[in-house]
Amino acid sequence: LLCVCIILQVELIRRDYVANNGWETFLSYEDPEQDILVGLLRLRKCSSDTFKLELKGGVSVVRELHVYGSVVPVNARDPSKFQHQGFGMMLMEEAERIALEEHASHKISVISGVGTRNYYRKLGYELDGPYMSKTFHILSATC
Repeated sequence: LLCVCIILQVELIRRDYVANNGWETFLSYEDPEQDILVGLLRLRKCSSDTFKLELKGGVSVVRELHVYGSVVPVNARDPSKFQHQGFGMMLMEEAERIALEEHASHKISVISGVGTRNYYRKLGYELDGPYMSKTFHILSATC
C-alpha cells in the first residue's frame, strides 16, 4: 500500500477590477505553487444605476461562490477534499469585511439557488426577494 500525500500551501488571493460600470473583487483560495484553485468568490459593489430594488442604495452582492473538488455530502467531512473544510465560509467572511469596510455597504446580498439557502441562513442571511441578504448593523460611538 502506497500513500501519496499532497501538501497544499493555500493562500487568499485578491484581484480588483472595473466591469460593467461597477467595481468587482475576485477572491480565491489557491495554491500558486501547484496551480490549484480551491475556491472562488466574485463580489460586486452595486452602482447607483442598479435596477434591482433589493440591490439599490449601498449594497454589495456576491455574484458567485464555488468551492471545487469532489462532492462531499453536507453532513460529512473528508479532510482530503476541499468542500466542507471552511473555505466557503472564509471567502464569505472576507467578502463581508470588504463590503462593510471598503464599499461602505449597509447590506450584502447573495445570488442563491434554493438548494444553498440553508447554508447562507447558517451564516446569518435571510431571504430577500430572489437573494439571501445580511444587513450590517453598525454601532456608532459617541464621545
